[in-house]
Amino acid sequence: MTEKKRLLCIIYEPGNFQVFLKLAQRGFNSQEFDAILWSPYSLPESFRYQAEALAAGTVYIEETTPDGGLADIHTKLSGWLSSKPTRLPTDLESQLSGTSKQLIKSKTGLQAKALYFELSRYERLSVLCAIDSVHRRIRFCEDWLVRLGIDAVVMAEDNIERDSYGWIESAKRRGIRTAITSYGAISANEAVTAYKYSSNHALNAVQASLVRFHLPHWLAEGDDFVITRLPFTEMLAREITGVAPFNPWLVNSGHSNVIAVESLAMENIYLQFGFPKNQLKTIGHPLQDTLSGVALDRDCRRAMLCKQYFHSPQLPLILVAMPPDQFKTRPCEYESYVDLINAFACLPRTLDGVNVIVSPHPNVSEESRQLIRATGVVMVETTVADLLPLADLYIASVSSTIKWALGCGVPVIDFDCYGYGYSDYLQVPQVISTSDETGYRHALLRFADPIERSKLVLLARSNSFFWGGFDGKATERLEKLLFEVDPNAA
Repeated sequence: MTEKKRLLCIIYEPGNFQVFLKLAQRGFNSQEFDAILWSPYSLPESFRYQAEALAAGTVYIEETTPDGGLADIHTKLSGWLSSKPTRLPTDLESQLSGTSKQLIKSKTGLQAKALYFELSRYERLSVLCAIDSVHRRIRFCEDWLVRLGIDAVVMAEDNIERDSYGWIESAKRRGIRTAITSYGAISANEAVTAYKYSSNHALNAVQASLVRFHLPHWLAEGDDFVITRLPFTEMLAREITGVAPFNPWLVNSGHSNVIAVESLAMENIYLQFGFPKNQLKTIGHPLQDTLSGVALDRDCRRAMLCKQYFHSPQLPLILVAMPPDQFKTRPCEYESYVDLINAFACLPRTLDGVNVIVSPHPNVSEESRQLIRATGVVMVETTVADLLPLADLYIASVSSTIKWALGCGVPVIDFDCYGYGYSDYLQVPQVISTSDETGYRHALLRFADPIERSKLVLLARSNSFFWGGFDGKATERLEKLLFEVDPNAA
């Protein structure tokens, strides 16, 4: 009897777990494949994840312990070792040399080598250490892909700061398909904003001159900063080993076989950023299946919600996605998180004839949740995906869930309270973008006007398919993409 297909799901953040648990449950119920859930980190709710994975007929692995030590993954995986014939390397010469053939053809790889030989002896030693780390991670990933008999690898993002390059490169060596199923936004400015004053990413004058000449696509400069997307030695190591993305400032710009995008809108955005068209597959996202299920039962769910919290279910329903406390790292016009709550979550209640519910961001701490409750707002402890199709207006702050609202045909107020300055939705008429309280108040008053509200709703509904087109079959399409397509086709 042949073994079932094996899927490895790489989990980097808590939000990734529920997505891949759905895949694991699907495989367990159908008995068509196994999905192993794997995190390189120790995540906050690890014991719950382990229990839920066990109930879904799978295993959840963390490489590190909560105190930063190495976890005993070998014992947990002993029962999952595969008896399948070993997948041989697809390029033995590349394996023996430890360097991808892609590097030989890569102009930036050659430029990186040229830069390397202009460094001091100490700097070259640092780069060699970083190269060794890259190779070690790739070999570690490759070892477990083979030992577990993995047929496909899926992850929520290919982020240059993670180890996604290791899984992608090692899978490529063994002819294993890799896919990204991403629902996050893609921005060329996000990393620059986050790291422009980071000492780890800053360059001295000599380094800046070398990078500007040899590898300018890694450089970001402003009046008071000069940085690379990764620290200098790590940047060179990625280029010399041939695992660097084509644009280090963009998420998912590495070498996965396929990027499963959630909508035509996101496909267009990826294409505008220069991604290869044959790498993109517009199939939706598993979380959109949740939205689809809620939308099908909208009237019943909305009636139950209003019965629990409100006296008038006929009134428009406003859903507020309360952002977390970022006052330590971001500028804000308010003096404290309490002041932000009193504006962001409470101002919508000042409108006449509306119902308002607040859904806190997953990163909102319990202490902050208590502050939100203290205002008297209706705070619902469930995911935004369970609520969005019920809403008539969605209020968020530069959130990737704004795309979900647009896919549901729900107009949006995007209150950029922490001043990120992203321009993602400035040209989308059903999104009212604002960055201060004055603009926020005006946006709320615009929605309160019945004529303006009708215009916004009409715009949102008429363009919803472009942003989503939910049909409840995204998970099914993702499974087919992972297992039924030749890994060398993309």
